[in-house]
Amino acid sequence: MASLHQPASSVRDRVTLRSVLVGTLVVISVNTWPTYGLYVIHINQMVFSYMAMALMIPFVLLALGVNVGLRRIRPAWSLSALEMVVVFSMGLVGALFPLMNFTGLIMGHMATPYYFASPENRWAEMLHPHLPGWLFPQDVDGAMRLFFEGMPHDRPIPWDVWIAPLFWWFAFAAAITGTCLCIAVLLRRQWAVTERLPFPAVQVALEMSRESEDSIWPPLVRHRAFWIGLAIPVFIISWNSIGYFVPDLPTIPITRAGGGVTYLHVSRYIPDRYFYIGINFFIMGFAYWTSLEVLFSIWVFYLLVCLEVGLFNRFGFSIGAPGLWSSAHAANAWQAFGALTFMLFWSLWIGRRHLLAVWHTVTGKQVDRIDDSEELFTYRTAAIGLGAGLCFIVGWLYASGMQLLIILPFLFGMFVLYVGIARVIAETGLVYLRGSIMPPSFALFTVGSAAIRPSTMVTFANSFGYFTDAKSLAMASSAHISWLAAAVRGSKKPFAGALVVAGLTAAVTSIAFTLYLGYEHGAYNFRAFEFRTHPNIFNYYVRQMETYLPPDWKRLGFYGIGLVVMALLTLARYQFPWWPIHPIGFAIMETFAVRGTIFTIFIVWIAKSLIFRIGGIALYRKGQPFFLGILAGFVIGVAISATVDVIWFPGEGHSVHHW
Repeated sequence: MASLHQPASSVRDRVTLRSVLVGTLVVISVNTWPTYGLYVIHINQMVFSYMAMALMIPFVLLALGVNVGLRRIRPAWSLSALEMVVVFSMGLVGALFPLMNFTGLIMGHMATPYYFASPENRWAEMLHPHLPGWLFPQDVDGAMRLFFEGMPHDRPIPWDVWIAPLFWWFAFAAAITGTCLCIAVLLRRQWAVTERLPFPAVQVALEMSRESEDSIWPPLVRHRAFWIGLAIPVFIISWNSIGYFVPDLPTIPITRAGGGVTYLHVSRYIPDRYFYIGINFFIMGFAYWTSLEVLFSIWVFYLLVCLEVGLFNRFGFSIGAPGLWSSAHAANAWQAFGALTFMLFWSLWIGRRHLLAVWHTVTGKQVDRIDDSEELFTYRTAAIGLGAGLCFIVGWLYASGMQLLIILPFLFGMFVLYVGIARVIAETGLVYLRGSIMPPSFALFTVGSAAIRPSTMVTFANSFGYFTDAKSLAMASSAHISWLAAAVRGSKKPFAGALVVAGLTAAVTSIAFTLYLGYEHGAYNFRAFEFRTHPNIFNYYVRQMETYLPPDWKRLGFYGIGLVVMALLTLARYQFPWWPIHPIGFAIMETFAVRGTIFTIFIVWIAKSLIFRIGGIALYRKGQPFFLGILAGFVIGVAISATVDVIWFPGEGHSVHHW
């Protein structure tokens, strides 16, 4: 990773108690004010991306506000760049849990089967017998109804109903997170050193906390271009915030969340929603650090998939409904998932020497051993943790009702989604990203509903809690944390301990605060996705219980097409130096997140192309402060909008941050 320069007079290159304390405060912040803001004030969803806005706001304010002030007033009190690494890493762990990332979604999921049951949906007959009592709280004295509708103030919160189910859900989340960290440790050197993936998301964040020898400001922040870039989104969002008070004031359109976005009509066979004109400053700030080849690949493959969708619609071709939370067209979804599968296993294949050396290190062989002192923990610890985590995950899934026959394709799909998406983010910096299909859909159509028991269908519905919006729970954050861990010198045990503190703090804080708000205000009144979407999830899998279908060979056929085409694209890239297109765009070509950011990606590609053509790498480096400023300015702008909503528009907040 890039060096974090520190002045010799203030070298603090280890985990300090104060950095852990500050990180804990950030974790508590990430799990409280965004929860209250969304559920009560109805402002933005602050954990929507892989770099949660709920983390970016306090981190930017700490790095460019508090820490800069301390460097001027009391330098010894300021946090070093490596202490900021600890704070940011703890924040990444803390941001895994609140709202729709896990806690809110799981609580909504647990309460839904009893609150929304009716004679029409037949849940009492089809669903309730397959709900494990240790995973779903019982509706004792209307506990679930009161959670959704609010409870009289003279009654205490029924904590005891929730304790056991929440313990087992969070034990499962901990197993997933720990397993992801182990995988990230085992792959870090291959991704960061051998393949030289740029990890743009954390590179950009760390630029804000980097230290200068002759200034209180980080190096890139000292440039005028940074402040010009910062001013643009701050002005636009502030202007739009004035419009909250003056509805007739023209709005400056940015993302769909800001309103006023123009959709481009291309053909009656291609839906207009595939092309809308809007600038996403958040993506722009990260994408500037992404290679031109990758940016070109993303928008070129998006155009190709739009053409493919248009041809499918023109000739009336369909392989059936997309499936729950898949991309818009089932054929594209399975094709892209096949491409993601090949990309991931090709990465493992080219890293086979590294993996063999890791195995030699784990088993104690003297041949090709690797020095793992830079890692978060040793390779042997990672291997043991990986094995233990997988055993717990398999046992948990089996105990919750999933057939052993189904666990294999389910975990295969989970591995492809989690690790594949993490690798894509490490290379592209696309902090808004999702898979094209969910692992339960992969298992369902691969095996066929005829071979799947009702109890397994219920576990498929349960999995929505850790595949929200076809995203991964912890792998992307784990990959970035393992990359950051290499910057911490000396023993990594305090760093790992800080992450454990962050996880425990986040779990307890998010649980307690969400339960309190639910019984105080009524979770259904939150008008939040995580408390209203679960009836659709359960209804979908209840309908699947009534079907007896074989494996879907059409879907599997397009999955195979994705594998083959991705193999050919990869071969072309390796065999022909003139080949212009990176294959990574094919693996994410048609997902809602890419659709929402594709215009911004295209704009950044044009800008970088012109910069390199005019001034080469020197001009590119001069442009870094400007785009870093755009990112910081957008974060500050979102904070401004949220503050306006809290003070003047409680309960009627405005959405600014979205893809």
